[in-house]
Amino acid sequence: MDHLQNLQLGDLWKPAYYGNLFNSKKHDFHNFPNKIGWTLSNDTLEFETETDISFNKFLQSWLFFGLLSTILGKPAKTLSETLVSEAGYINTSRLNGYLEDWRNDVAQQKPHTRSLRMIRAQVALDKARHIVTEYCSDDGKKIKPEGHPCHVHPNLGLSLMVLGETLTNAKSKIVEKVGFNIHGWHGDAMEGWGTPSCVLETMKRNGWCRKLVEILKLQLRSHATSLLAAYASHVQTDAVTSYLIEGHKDCTKEKCSIKVRGTDGKYVTQHQPMCRRHPKHPLASNNENLCWQMGPEIGEVVELISQHRVPLMEYDRDDGAVRVVGYKPYMPYATLSHVWSDGYGNPEANKLWKCQLDFFDDLIKEAHEESRSGEKRLFWIDTLAVPIHEQYKAQRRIAVRQIHGVYTNARYTVVIDKGLGQMLPADSYEGTAMRILASGWMRRLWTLQEAYLSRRLYFAFAPGGPREKRLKNLEDLEEMYPKASDILTSNIPSAARNYFHNLLGNDRRARINELPAGNGTDILASVWRAARWRTTNHQEHETLALATLLNLDYQNTKFQDAGLIKDAAKVEDDQLQGMMIDLWKLLDKTCPGSIPPGIIFLPGEKLKDPSFGWAPKTWLSNEELEYPDPLSSMVGAAKLVPEGLLVQYPGFVLHAQSRRAILGDNENSFHFPSDSTLLEWYGVELVGLRSNPPIGVQKDDKQLAIILCRPKPKEIPEIALLVEIEEIIVQRSFSDKQHRSTIYHVSYDWRVKIWRETNTDLLSKWRDYITASIDHDEKIATGDSEQEDKMICGEALDSDQRWYVGGRPPPRKTETETIEEEVKKLVTHKMAETVQIAAEVGQTLPKANAPEVKRTVPFTINGLGGPGRTSFSRPTYTVTSPRPTANNGSTSVTSQVISVQTSQGDSSVPQQQYPVQPPAPAQTAIPAHHQVLMAQPPDGLQAATPRGTRSRSISAASSSSYNTQPPSTGQHHPHGSSPSLSVQTLGTSPPAEREASPSPRSRLPVPIKPVKSANGSAAAGSANGRAA
Repeated sequence: MDHLQNLQLGDLWKPAYYGNLFNSKKHDFHNFPNKIGWTLSNDTLEFETETDISFNKFLQSWLFFGLLSTILGKPAKTLSETLVSEAGYINTSRLNGYLEDWRNDVAQQKPHTRSLRMIRAQVALDKARHIVTEYCSDDGKKIKPEGHPCHVHPNLGLSLMVLGETLTNAKSKIVEKVGFNIHGWHGDAMEGWGTPSCVLETMKRNGWCRKLVEILKLQLRSHATSLLAAYASHVQTDAVTSYLIEGHKDCTKEKCSIKVRGTDGKYVTQHQPMCRRHPKHPLASNNENLCWQMGPEIGEVVELISQHRVPLMEYDRDDGAVRVVGYKPYMPYATLSHVWSDGYGNPEANKLWKCQLDFFDDLIKEAHEESRSGEKRLFWIDTLAVPIHEQYKAQRRIAVRQIHGVYTNARYTVVIDKGLGQMLPADSYEGTAMRILASGWMRRLWTLQEAYLSRRLYFAFAPGGPREKRLKNLEDLEEMYPKASDILTSNIPSAARNYFHNLLGNDRRARINELPAGNGTDILASVWRAARWRTTNHQEHETLALATLLNLDYQNTKFQDAGLIKDAAKVEDDQLQGMMIDLWKLLDKTCPGSIPPGIIFLPGEKLKDPSFGWAPKTWLSNEELEYPDPLSSMVGAAKLVPEGLLVQYPGFVLHAQSRRAILGDNENSFHFPSDSTLLEWYGVELVGLRSNPPIGVQKDDKQLAIILCRPKPKEIPEIALLVEIEEIIVQRSFSDKQHRSTIYHVSYDWRVKIWRETNTDLLSKWRDYITASIDHDEKIATGDSEQEDKMICGEALDSDQRWYVGGRPPPRKTETETIEEEVKKLVTHKMAETVQIAAEVGQTLPKANAPEVKRTVPFTINGLGGPGRTSFSRPTYTVTSPRPTANNGSTSVTSQVISVQTSQGDSSVPQQQYPVQPPAPAQTAIPAHHQVLMAQPPDGLQAATPRGTRSRSISAASSSSYNTQPPSTGQHHPHGSSPSLSVQTLGTSPPAEREASPSPRSRLPVPIKPVKSANGSAAAGSANGRAA
């Protein structure tokens, strides 16, 4: 790894020299293992040997010296003599010269000879990469534990990865220079050769955030050389880098747990490291006269925001004051972008420490000199400019909606990150870029839209000296990229430039310079790629931040007030999903055709709503996209329809005797031919099961199909979808009845990998099985066989096949389940009514007296002592609940028997009920004679009588009755007859009083209010007072 001169790793992870057995004259790269006694199985990729040659020596001879000799055209003996140090370690410092010789040799060759040489090199690289990723990478499937005969030493594994990536990059650069246009033989220079376990272990041991390490691993696409560069960029600095280990001990791969908390667990606004009130300052002191909190006059801030103006801040360092200035068009000012976990927020007041304001002033002064922005150093930061107090909710809502304009109109934005502020900018492009890529600021969602909307970005680093600048201009940094990337030794600059793409760099440039940008689909795909690596502490902020970035008018959406929710625990998952659904609807409404169709292939949990079963639950997935990138390979535009998302993709319809033939129990793969020649076969393997079939849905109910990213998958596994066909829709034209088209309405269930199988042994075995299955079908037809038929055939669909992709619809509810749901709703409203009445008379009901619901199954009563033969053809529900009454100023417990019928109900079901005897009343005085109004019924239930005002008095509250039945409109329930509810509330009043009480059939009870007459006493009836 010595050829990577900018990394300066020294002796860290130096691989030992085990010896070289590769002879360029005697050995061929592909047959070398067999020649020296190591046999490789092409099916299982397992090695076997009867020789005494160690596995490490064998691999180094084959995949280091043998690979170099095959590609460079140098004798392996010469390479082993020049690339091994006297101390017995591999030293690649002379590799740069060998790569230059390779480039010169290829440039002088004839086109035909050059092409063949590049093809041979690519074939050797592909085979070597396959072995290295399986046996040396941290996530390799064939990696062996220490002590196993095929165990690879971590340092040797790292050297093989770095060498492979170096040769792959060099080949790519040579091809760019000399030309090589044979399609399918180029390879991917950005594809990594694995993740080195020794580097990961060192990062963990040194206290790196586990979440950051996992993100870097995915962002850099398991590229060992780039991961080395990320590590090196954070150790090659004289500045303190304790932020890497402070607070990250509880972090996991899934979540960074760093928090700025005090001893009481509350958020703490931090002092600057140079402030004496900082706890780690050498002369730390708690003297409040050294540093204090300052902020603007909040009344002035609120007044400007109420006028829909932006409040800017002006800090007077000498007077120690923060003044408020209202923004006017073309007024130059700076915005400060930060993350709250660095301690620049304040949840208690719109104030910051004086040491922080002094720090901001220094940065803004330098940026003003850089951008010639005038004398006044105005700035905007959310901590000071967005009201934090509860009484200013309306102004806070306006301020959040102003954010898009705030960053768009700013002259520049200064990025303040705690980690970057403790490191010097590197001399090289890749060093500085890697530090930005690994910063905490790059992992927060709100900072994405702040960067994208800013005209100019400055990153604040540690100062190299008293007079040295600490701001790094993004545009100046990007000017270094072309020269930095023109090297043969590595593609580290290209990998480090991920930071630029994760800031929507190209789209941002197009927006700033008013250049033609991509269509809506391309922009949304770019936002998705950038947002997936980011997080937010408040999940409800995700949709709000994305809508702000895309400049969507999100008024009247479920997330319009997401910025006002202070307690994230209050936001339920259903609410978050509703917010995400509103965002997709808003995107489709505002920018029709902007939803990328490839979004159906993305990983992650999906929304529950069947119409949005294609949509990921969150954009912050933290997952790498599989090959091929589904957001890049698109066919036609997607359209939001009631059935789901309408997309056009090729695919297969699978035909089999049963679904079990395709995927039986505990099976995760299958294969099938695509035509009758049996020459083209495909293998399929599940990579993620979305959800199990709901209760009541049988697995064999529906036919399966596969949606492909692109036509005819190759040998490399490609991402696809295995779906269930809910409906086949055939469309035709009135004018041309012969023309028909088919749309498959499918439910999203599995993400799979699909590839074209080329293994001749497997193909021969599968063809024999198909032939045997045909004979088996004949035996089944004659009843001679009971064996299950496992034959599967694929029907290829056109490349522009249309699909309605949604989620699996929920199973239909039975009539009983529907009735029980309505009963539960009714009980909830009855309890709310009871609590409302109790609250109005100053009484609190104990929780122990919550309603009790008992269900009685259908039964028949004979005429012994009863009213003749009576049949109950539907269940009844008895609700026992406490209820305040006016009987001697006490509380009584009443029984409500709910009899459930259908609109076509059995005439034998009587209205007479048998209540449960209530317990002894509690002694609680309640005033009498309140009139009670009945409000609107709950959604989904209709009153049987014409609309009107329902009233009753509390003195007769225990003897009121409710009867809710659907109007006789002739409409039927979707699953049969429409259910109705008959409810009677029976109390302690005598039968005569119950009969005299007004008991019209009216609406269902909901929380109610007493209505008093003009003289202040309770009204006696609805005719004596107004409805409130």
